[in-house]
Amino acid sequence: MPEMPEVEVVRRQLEAHILNREIESVDLLHSKITRKNPEFKEFMVGKHFSKIERIGKLLTFTVSNNQTSQPEPVYMLAHLKMTGQFIFVDENQKIGGGHSLTAADFELPHKHTRVVFNFKDGSALYFNDMRLFGYLQLVSPAEKEKIWNNYGIEPGRDNYTWDNFKAIFKNRKTSLKALLLNQKVISGLGNIYVDEACFRAGVLPFRAANSLTTAEKKALFKHCSDVMMESIERGGTTFYSFLSADGKKGNFSDELEVFDRAGQPCYKCGNIISKIKHAGRGTHFCSTCQK
Repeated sequence: MPEMPEVEVVRRQLEAHILNREIESVDLLHSKITRKNPEFKEFMVGKHFSKIERIGKLLTFTVSNNQTSQPEPVYMLAHLKMTGQFIFVDENQKIGGGHSLTAADFELPHKHTRVVFNFKDGSALYFNDMRLFGYLQLVSPAEKEKIWNNYGIEPGRDNYTWDNFKAIFKNRKTSLKALLLNQKVISGLGNIYVDEACFRAGVLPFRAANSLTTAEKKALFKHCSDVMMESIERGGTTFYSFLSADGKKGNFSDELEVFDRAGQPCYKCGNIISKIKHAGRGTHFCSTCQK
């Protein structure tokens, strides 16, 4: 499943290729993807995407119209979930972003293609999703704001401050990892990056959140941000078959110190990296470096 840095890389790459291309037609091949909206196809014709934003792992496309018949912005929310993928195609290239299954994904359309945006200039944007968990949903500005407000503070955004970060620990009896994975509290952090941030901060992910000292919280505050920003800049973390929107594999995996390294020696102390299931996820840690 793509995590936040991977989705941010997809956002940046799509924004570089699809903005302001007029949509000539839409092929809707499975209505579940658009939340069974009967007006989706017709509404999108003649429109264009003027901006792509992201909060957590949710992409938000601003749908614009050159005409005056659209009184206020409309947004298309897009979530890749487990197997969603965007692929942009023009006469020069095919670039994919999201969870890539095989090389056959670029033979478009195929059996997992759910929506095709056909642009007037002959290019196209494909949304593929094998398991049909992803979605494209049209919402109003008020609906967008309500949905965005459900997300917590996020590394890289203005709301990610020390005061806001330390506040999420107040009266929290849950485990540290469960807290950091709670998107309503702190958005964007996924399984890989929580394990890495906890390792860098020297704290065990299954500790009670309210047991951390101020110094440990400050270390975690720094490293939660660091691992996310580093991963974005290096193109994300590649596991299984994730590809960025320019078709390149992320390379932050070269920097991982505990995730997916169970049974291997810790780079810092030589102790064997452990893996357990915690908070519903495979959880990696070094019992020597983390307390």
